Amino acid sequence: MSNSNDAKYIDIQNVEQTFKTKKGNFPALREINLTVAKGEFVALIGHSGCGKSTLLNLIAGLTTPTSGVLLCADREIAGPGPERAVVFQNHSL
Repeated sequence: MSNSNDAKYIDIQNVEQTFKTKKGNFPALREINLTVAKGEFVALIGHSGCGKSTLLNLIAGLTTPTSGVLLCADREIAGPGPERAVVFQNHSL
């Protein structure tokens, strides 16, 4: 039995991530909006440097957005939690 919260288990609203560099601010993500239902599988694809890992780090709670809101089960993602995880791609694994 599902409830209405299952339709928006992960809810990303107008998320932006900017990094400060020696050359000035670098906008890694702009106006990201995404909804993922509970049990739904989603694949992020794109070229190197397009922001996939940045978005996954935000969802995992490893970093916080410059602006916007990330919710999991109607609670703001403010740090890592047992209901979310990231598996890093690393040659040493």
